[in-house]
Amino acid sequence: MKKRSVNYPIRKTIRFTQSEAEKLKILLHKSAYCQTLSELVREVLFKRKLTVNTRNKSVEKTLLELGLLRNELNKIGVNINQITHYFHLQADPKERQFFVRELLPHLDRAKTKIDSFHQLIEGLKF
Repeated sequence: MKKRSVNYPIRKTIRFTQSEAEKLKILLHKSAYCQTLSELVREVLFKRKLTVNTRNKSVEKTLLELGLLRNELNKIGVNINQITHYFHLQADPKERQFFVRELLPHLDRAKTKIDSFHQLIEGLKF
């Protein structure tokens, strides 16, 4: 991080209650630009624009689930591609039937994952 080049020669002492100090810590943690408590107090005191980052925990959880589903679908897709590749290499119809039987459980897993993906998307609609 870049150090501030402004010098603040005058010191002032401020006292806070425990609950006020906790609120300031939380606000400092959410603040986008303030690195220290002193910077935060100056920003609030002189009514400068204070940018606060907020997070929506429910959306964060949904995004995490979507990422996991994407990874699982990708792995299932790789398995399907490998089975399809071996299917096309076989000339014997019995060997091809074996690979079709191997493919069916992967397609079922993909269908269930896609269904859960659709349920998550429906949950995001307002």
